Amino acid sequence: MISYKTISIFRRSLEQLLKVKRGVYSGVENEIRSAFQGVAIEDIRKNRDVILYKDDAIVIKLRIPDHKNRLSKSNGFRLLYLVYNEFEDVVLLDIYPKRGPMQKLDLSKEEYLNLYHTFDQEDADNSLIPYEIE
Repeated sequence: MISYKTISIFRRSLEQLLKVKRGVYSGVENEIRSAFQGVAIEDIRKNRDVILYKDDAIVIKLRIPDHKNRLSKSNGFRLLYLVYNEFEDVVLLDIYPKRGPMQKLDLSKEEYLNLYHTFDQEDADNSLIPYEIE
């Protein structure tokens, strides 16, 4: 069974998205769940944009739609997550929209590395928080 966890950066980003006025991003959690529900770990590991290989882990950028705002995958959200080659663990690292008031076009190489280092530290501190998908 796949275990989903989050780092503090993801939780902060999700909280900020949900606070945007008029509920612009209120469908984000449904979109995250839809992206992973019923998907095998092998499919979660492949067919995505690989951002970083580190030891036994892969950091992947997943494009997910924003159905609430009628935006396709190319204009919806970007979800960054880490998945292991050998374990059935998925760690959600960050999420951001491609359009709207909190839009980001991409992250810098330093921001990607910061996500990994935050994960590494929080994993060592045992402070990753479970995230319910199903």
